[in-house]
Amino acid sequence: MEKYCTSGQTSFELCPRPGDEIDYYTQLPLNGIVEIPSNKPPKEQIFNTMHEIDITKFITITVKKPPGKKILTVGKFMIGIEYIAKTEDQKVHFAHFDIPFQALIKNKDGSLLPLDFDISQYIVHVCVEYEQYSQIDERTISYEIILLIWLKKKT
Repeated sequence: MEKYCTSGQTSFELCPRPGDEIDYYTQLPLNGIVEIPSNKPPKEQIFNTMHEIDITKFITITVKKPPGKKILTVGKFMIGIEYIAKTEDQKVHFAHFDIPFQALIKNKDGSLLPLDFDISQYIVHVCVEYEQYSQIDERTISYEIILLIWLKKKT
C-alpha cells in the first residue's frame, strides 16, 4: 500500500526501483550558497548532513495555445548540517536551511499533457539523485542537489 503525506497524492521521498514504471518525470538541479547564522559559532568542518522534502503544491495548469496541461510541483528542500564548531565549549552544532523549488512536468518529449489528463490518478514521488556540500569558509557552505520528481499511476 502507498503511503501519502499530502492529500493522498504525494508519497514520502522515494527513488524508483528496478521495474518501477515512471509515467512522467522531471529533474531539477538546486545549487547555491548558505551561510551559518551569526548567532551560531563558525564551523571547522561538516560531519553530517540530512534533508527533508516537503511538497506544498501539486496541480495541473491548463494551457490554451497549444492546448494541453502541465503539472506544477512546488515545495521546499530542507537541509540540516551538523558541524564541528570553532569553539571550546560546545563542539557540535546544527544549522538548517529551507531551499524553495518549483518544477513543471510535461511529456518525456517536452510536449504538453493531453487535456483529459487526470492528476488524481497519479502519485508524485521525489528522489534525491545527487547531493553534495562543500565548505567555502568557516561560515559559508555551497550545495549541489539534483531532485528527480516522478509520477506513478495509482494502483
